[in-house]
Amino acid sequence: MAYLIAVASSDEVNVDLTFGAAEGFTIYEVEGTSYRKKEYRQVPNESNSADVGGNGYGCGGGNEAGCGTGGGCGAGGGCGHGGAQPKVELISDCRSLVCKKIGFQAQKQLEKKQIASFDVSCSVEDALTKISTYFDKLDNHKPYRRA
Repeated sequence: MAYLIAVASSDEVNVDLTFGAAEGFTIYEVEGTSYRKKEYRQVPNESNSADVGGNGYGCGGGNEAGCGTGGGCGAGGGCGHGGAQPKVELISDCRSLVCKKIGFQAQKQLEKKQIASFDVSCSVEDALTKISTYFDKLDNHKPYRRA
C-alpha cells in the first residue's frame, strides 16, 4: 500500500532544512521501496514568520528573545503559540517527515498524528532509499539489518 513522505529540502537534492526553517515540503509517494515525487506543499504564510520555529529548535532567529511571552521556548509547540501546528497539519496525511533537525515540541506534535520524524544530514535519495527500505521490512515483518 502506498504512503507519503514529506521532505524538507531547499533543492530537492539534499535534506538541508530544519523543520522550523522549511517554508514547504516536497511530498514523495512510496510503494514498496520505489518512490516518486508527488507534489510540493507550501506552508501557509502566517507560519512563515521568523519568530516561529526559525532555527528548528522551537525558537526564532537563534535567540531566546524571539520566544516572546510566557514560559520561554518550546512551550506549546514552538515559542508558546503553536508555531509547528500549521506545518504538522500540512503533512498530516504523510507517514513520515525527513528534515535536517527538528525540535522536541514539533516532534511531539508529529507523534500525536502518528507521523515518524527522521532528522538526517544526507541526500534526499539516500534518505528515501533507507526509509522506504525500513518501512518495507517493517510492513512485511522482515528483519532489518543495516548495510
